[in-house]
Amino acid sequence: MSVNSLFDIGSTSLRAVGEKIDATSQNIANAESEGYRRRRVSLSSRSVAATGLYASNGAQDVTSSGVGVEQFERVRDGMLVAARNEARSSESAAREEGRVLGVLEGALATDTDAGLSASLQGLADGFSNLANNPDSQGVRESVLGRARQLTDTFGRLDQRLGELTTNTENALADNVEKANGLLDKVASLNEQIENARAGGSPDYAAEDQRDQTVKELSKLLPVEAQENRSDGYTLTVDGMTVVQGTEATNLSVDQSGDTPAVEFGKTGVEFTPGAEGGGEIGAQARLLNDTLPGVQSDLDALADDVVKEVNAAHRKGADQNGDTGENFFVDKSATGSTSKNTAGNIELNVDGPKDIAAVATPALGTPGGNETAVTIDQGDFGDGSGAGNIEARLTKNSESGASTVEVSDITDDGNLPGDLEGGTFDVTVKNNTAPDKLDFTIDRPDGSTSTETGVNVGSGGTTITLENDGGETIELDVGTAFVDGDVTSASGPKEFSVTVDNSLPGDTGPAQNIADVASDLTTGATDLAAGVGTQVQEAAAKEEAQAAVGERVQAQIEDVSGVSVDQQLSSLIEQQQQFAASAQVLTTAREVSSTLLSIAR
Repeated sequence: MSVNSLFDIGSTSLRAVGEKIDATSQNIANAESEGYRRRRVSLSSRSVAATGLYASNGAQDVTSSGVGVEQFERVRDGMLVAARNEARSSESAAREEGRVLGVLEGALATDTDAGLSASLQGLADGFSNLANNPDSQGVRESVLGRARQLTDTFGRLDQRLGELTTNTENALADNVEKANGLLDKVASLNEQIENARAGGSPDYAAEDQRDQTVKELSKLLPVEAQENRSDGYTLTVDGMTVVQGTEATNLSVDQSGDTPAVEFGKTGVEFTPGAEGGGEIGAQARLLNDTLPGVQSDLDALADDVVKEVNAAHRKGADQNGDTGENFFVDKSATGSTSKNTAGNIELNVDGPKDIAAVATPALGTPGGNETAVTIDQGDFGDGSGAGNIEARLTKNSESGASTVEVSDITDDGNLPGDLEGGTFDVTVKNNTAPDKLDFTIDRPDGSTSTETGVNVGSGGTTITLENDGGETIELDVGTAFVDGDVTSASGPKEFSVTVDNSLPGDTGPAQNIADVASDLTTGATDLAAGVGTQVQEAAAKEEAQAAVGERVQAQIEDVSGVSVDQQLSSLIEQQQQFAASAQVLTTAREVSSTLLSIAR
């Protein structure tokens, strides 16, 4: 080996070891830099034999070699990074669902007096107390107070659900905007990295930044990255490409439907997360499209059950004014009898404590009821020629099977069809100019009026319709009750009244029925709260499990790509010794060269 070889070997060694020292120093300096991946220098042996264009130094110099940098690389395991990002996406989704549902669970709490189940049970207790004290105004006031608390609770929960929905929609819009910014950043970094590679000087800092950006993006979306040496990262979400090279496809939120939809740019393709995971955006889309509407539907269904079942029981009772067939609750937004009652719109339909129907009306033909359910008074007829016949024809009792009022048309509480309450119906009869015909006007207690004109009262018989509800009719058979002589132009109109028996004193079955109904419905309120609580627990368990997976994978990433300061310092000491040894080679070569020169002189 020549002295020149010693100089070449020493100088290449110094340069190579210097590169390793630079990389190690860079690693130590960035040990705490977030997203930094460790740099590594690989060395390889190199021949330093001098050769010309047409001649070489021969085989004797083949073993003469030095060292050089084979590769300067950024240490990274793509599979581990992908696994970490997937776990991070699932963890973020579970955390977001748990956060939103946790707020809802607090609103539905069953262990407070203001809770829905407690309010329903309060109404049940109030009506149960009313069943024992039907005449107590204080108890009736208490029932109204408990009923108002129930409607307030339904309204408060409906409002809280609306607020949660609005807040989640706003958070979704913010996250979509944030995700779009990160997608644009990845596309920009792709361009920067590829330009650096094309110039022969890889930009590892930009590559670190790109990986960190994808990591942040994985918190929002289930993003998958595929590295392509020609155009950088290609990112996909739910099978759709969102970044390819320098081009990014931004997300958008479509608010035109009943629920917001996240779409990929102008493609019209909707991002549809699965049953779990999907990052924060996936969780928010799932909450807005499935979870929150489901809870709202269950709450409205419970409110509808409360209104319909309580009203059905209340209509069968009589209040202290003698009125029956009245609803206890009403939906202020309802437009028809088939409208569904909603939690945010139910309110009381009674004006005061006397309007609460607590006692029962009679059951026809039963020992507890009045034997006479419908009677007709003689009114102004004066003589008995028609009045007696009328009364006989409009009487239903336990012994007589004959009646012109159909029993099937009278409800069990003794009222007429269509929830028409007991009371007096004034019927006015007047003469008609046409032979053998009369005009009838029926005035009802509710203020409505029916008119029959030109009614034939001949021997063939005729009827007066008192009520017509859904095809059912209550008719008075007056075909043989009147003759033309009963009503004349000179005598003027004749009047009589029809009375439906009022409630029986002492029977507080309706109040107790409402108490039983309200108590049974508390189960629905408890199940609603328990269902949300279960979802919160499941979300917490998923978050914990995915966090553990993420931590384990992150630890593996740090083992492969992270910086251990102790290890780097140990390597630095070793490299320092290598540098000193290489310098010693140069010193030796210089001394040999000086000795040879001195001999030559």
